[in-house]
Amino acid sequence: KAALREAVAICERRRIPFALENHKDWTLDQMVPLLRSYSSEYLGACLDFGNNISLLDDPMDVAEQLAPWAITTHVKDMGVEPYPDGFLLSEVRLGDGFLDLPRMFSLVRQARPKTNFNLEMITRDPLKVPCLTDRYWATFPDRSGLHLAQTLRLVHEHAKPLPRVDQLPHDEQLRVEEENVRASMQYANQKLQ
Repeated sequence: KAALREAVAICERRRIPFALENHKDWTLDQMVPLLRSYSSEYLGACLDFGNNISLLDDPMDVAEQLAPWAITTHVKDMGVEPYPDGFLLSEVRLGDGFLDLPRMFSLVRQARPKTNFNLEMITRDPLKVPCLTDRYWATFPDRSGLHLAQTLRLVHEHAKPLPRVDQLPHDEQLRVEEENVRASMQYANQKLQ
């Protein structure tokens, strides 16, 4: 917290916005009180639409609760697939995942109309979220099984095979990534304006 306090003071002196990303290290229950503890107009959030799923937070709850602090965003759509130790999580082309992107955009626009929207389309093999292992839970000693149950229900409702690209030659990986970005931008231009 001392480093954050110092960073906020520097940003206030320079009048530079400082956005903390919900980046797979703070649960929503940790991040909201942290943001509330500062009254600085220069401290806000970089609202990533999909990161907190790996922490078993509901993505719509994340959008609703962080929208009032959103200075900028990482817009993405997400896909999920079960695996024995939990679930796989992957960025997918906008419109191909399960996130309610129009509603998330609307929440942010209503709360902070000047928020910047930035596509974060990462083309890679799915990330493993080993939420059914003891090691995963060692980082969340106070978390209840309710978060796990809700997330596994979400995985069950939206599961589909996720794209894999690591085995592709490098040039093919680049081609797929470029196609993903183009398709995502086209979706954003048509559906999220």
